[in-house]
Amino acid sequence: RAMKAYEVACRQVSHRLNIPGFRRGKAPRNIVERAVGIDYLKREALENLVPEILGKVIMDERLDVITEPKLESWEFNPGEPLKLNASFEVRPDVNPGEYRGVSAKVPEAKLPADALERAIKNIAEARATLQTVEPKPIETGDTVLLDFECYVDDTLVEGGKAEGLVLEIKAGNFLDGFCEQLVGAEPGQTRDLTATFPESYRNRELAGKEAKFKVDVKEIRMRVLPEIDEEFAKTLGQESLDTLKEALSGRLSREVQEENEARTQKMVVDAVVSGANVEIPPTMIERETNLLLAHLKHYVQERGQNWEEYVNASTYPATYKEKQEEARQRVLTSLVLGAIVRAEGLAVTEEESAPFLAELLSRYNVPIERIRQDEQVRRAAEQLSRQAMEEALTRKVVDFLVSQAKIEYVPDEDESEETAAAGDKIEEVAAVATENQS
Repeated sequence: RAMKAYEVACRQVSHRLNIPGFRRGKAPRNIVERAVGIDYLKREALENLVPEILGKVIMDERLDVITEPKLESWEFNPGEPLKLNASFEVRPDVNPGEYRGVSAKVPEAKLPADALERAIKNIAEARATLQTVEPKPIETGDTVLLDFECYVDDTLVEGGKAEGLVLEIKAGNFLDGFCEQLVGAEPGQTRDLTATFPESYRNRELAGKEAKFKVDVKEIRMRVLPEIDEEFAKTLGQESLDTLKEALSGRLSREVQEENEARTQKMVVDAVVSGANVEIPPTMIERETNLLLAHLKHYVQERGQNWEEYVNASTYPATYKEKQEEARQRVLTSLVLGAIVRAEGLAVTEEESAPFLAELLSRYNVPIERIRQDEQVRRAAEQLSRQAMEEALTRKVVDFLVSQAKIEYVPDEDESEETAAAGDKIEEVAAVATENQS
């Protein structure tokens, strides 16, 4: 087989060469060998031969390969047996344990009694207007209109001049200590303030430096909320205040239901994974860790931070350990769920994965009309299609495990977390209602 692959490579190469005295593809093998070299022809032959050989070995041995084979070394001389040394990872053995009927106690998310009132108030606050008030000393909670100039080392900072800045006076806003120094000032007055840029400030030239601000107070403005009445409801596309409350109540109920479903899925999967037995290859954790760090690097750079400085910071070792543990848990969960998928013979159809694909195409802005016209877009869509099938299959196996589990809803012991989660849901509903109206 190796010799045949070598001869095929000679013929293929000869068709690409212009050799004096011979038509393309007609030059004898020894002439082609002298023209390009035997080593070149060996590599050409191996490109066709190695995937075929490795594929046969993988099929014959029934190996569950999870990485591309890496050719370590080879011995190939025409007329002699081919010797290959290749490495690749196989999926580790997974014993998923008793995954049917696991018990899971789920901390139940509940909305506070005043959830509806808070949602309506949040919508009103989002639609509040600012009105100038009579001059008075600035108090915490006021909104002010001001101009300022920023100096570092007695030099005006590039871009450090602003006019008509609207700022709410509260601790920590803008820069630490900035707003507090404006309390008591009145419109028409100028104040000299001192504040320090945080060490993590996106402009590295200013990070950690003390700055002096010359601030001109122009106006004090008051937030005026609209009356929560029938007219208010109509501005949001509702027939009446009652229909607005009914719509918001329904949305809040759905949000909490989805939160409890998500909690249930997590608790059930955690219970299943904790009962499984699998030895994870360190290389799998390393690859997943590197993937998470790549995402972190992209996020850090998008915020304008230097990645090298981020990595060299004293907090990075702890961050790395967190990502490493997250990677280990992700790999473990993937291996266990995959084993259950195979054990149960689960599969998904294109119809089942269609909603996931539509969401991915929208998220990554892949235009459907260009998929058939643009090869690059088509390849991207194919990759997203595979991702959609994987996500749909994951949802299917998780739903299967939840349907088999013994679930008990219990009070959420972490009241602060429950309150925060409820608050997030209220704010989400308020934001959606406001966006729908606009």
